[in-house]
Amino acid sequence: MPMSDDDNSSMIENVVLTASSERVNCTDPLTLELSFSVNGKIRDVFNRETWLYAYDMHDNLFRIKYTIALKSLGKDICEPIIFLRKASLYWSRDPTIEPYPPEKKVWAMIVMDNDSLLPRSVQEAQSLLFDVTRRIDLFTLDRLLGKGRHEIYAEVKASWGKHVYINANELSARSNKVTIECV
Repeated sequence: MPMSDDDNSSMIENVVLTASSERVNCTDPLTLELSFSVNGKIRDVFNRETWLYAYDMHDNLFRIKYTIALKSLGKDICEPIIFLRKASLYWSRDPTIEPYPPEKKVWAMIVMDNDSLLPRSVQEAQSLLFDVTRRIDLFTLDRLLGKGRHEIYAEVKASWGKHVYINANELSARSNKVTIECV
C-alpha cells in the first residue's frame, strides 16, 4: 500500500454557511452554522486495509486540523476557529467487528471535540473525521460588524501531515455569502 502520485486529489466540498436570522439587533447574538466535507483521496484511503498497513508500519495516529475564518469584506470578523480531529489505530478485541477472529482486527477510535468515539463501520469513521457541522455564536455584533448590511462568508482550511498511505496536504475552500442586517 505505498503512496500513489495522485495525492492531491482531495478537496473540501459542500461548504454551506447559514444564519439563524437575516436581521438582528446589534446587541443580540447571531448564530451561524457551517457545514462541509473533505472528500477525495484522503477519505478513500482511510479504510480497513490502510489501517492494517499503517498499524504494521507503526503509523497509528492520524490528525486533521481544521481552521475556520469568518470574513466580511475580506476582513476577519473574529478570531479563527481551530480544532482537531484524530483517529487512533488500535488492535481490537471486539467480537462484533468483522472479520471475526483469527483475522487481524485493527480498528480506528475517533477523537473529536474531546470525546472518544468507536465507530461501528468504516463509513461512520470517515464521516466522523471528514464531515463537519459547526455552530458559531457571534456576540457584540455592534463591535464586530456595526450597524448596516453585511455579507459574511467562511474560509475553511483542512490540513494533515505525511503518513505511510498519504502525503501531507493543506486544502482550502470558501462558503457561500449570507447577508445580515444589523439594526
